[in-house]
Amino acid sequence: MRSILEYELFPSQAAMWWLGQAGYIIRSCGITVAIDPYLSDAAAAGAPEFSRLYPAPIQPEDLAVDIYITTHDHLDHLDPGTLSEYQHKQDTWFAAPSLTARKLIETGVPEHRVVVINVGESKTIKGLEVSGIFALPTGPDVLDTTGYHIKFPNGRNVYHTSDTQFHPLLMAAAPQRPEVMMVPVNGKWGNPGPEQAAELSYSLQPTFVMPNHYDMMALNAENPEVFKWFCTKMNMQEQCIIPERMQPFVWF
Repeated sequence: MRSILEYELFPSQAAMWWLGQAGYIIRSCGITVAIDPYLSDAAAAGAPEFSRLYPAPIQPEDLAVDIYITTHDHLDHLDPGTLSEYQHKQDTWFAAPSLTARKLIETGVPEHRVVVINVGESKTIKGLEVSGIFALPTGPDVLDTTGYHIKFPNGRNVYHTSDTQFHPLLMAAAPQRPEVMMVPVNGKWGNPGPEQAAELSYSLQPTFVMPNHYDMMALNAENPEVFKWFCTKMNMQEQCIIPERMQPFVWF
């Protein structure tokens, strides 16, 4: 975590670090944001087939961010193991859709630190513009699933689709030309597979697109090179970035 917080950026730049699965830390303008950090093995409780394939790159007690965004209430997105050990609940702002926000409070996040941002809503937190973007829930237990588009004061922006089913309405509702887009490619439990994820990416024309949700659990795995192959077929080979965990991706 220290290497992230001490990483030097020019005023115009942003950097992101992939934590694995659908989790990221993003920094710009002195603001540090986490989206869906999964740093425990909570999903394996009672279901060993969903055990982590590698250790958490950051220990939950070492995580330190200004804004903590949760897209929906699945264990690998709203992680009780990370939240229970998180040391900065009184200083961090937490953003989530309405039902997920209730669950955050139940896990011990102070209610006054939780900002509800549903689909179609935009709120500014510490200078960061956070907008809720339509996602098609992958199950009836997560009906408030929300993607998020976040924009820093210098204009750097990212779009995290959250887990979502593939649908023309998703393409119509998503932000056009985000700078960085993060999309699941595992093709299981409702998420798009590599070809669908590439089609969604092509429709939005991000400057860069990164696959996620394919690496952490053997039962939920996919080869990201398949996604890149489809991106190449759509003439998006320069836009497709297959990230390395905990390696900074810096843009502009």
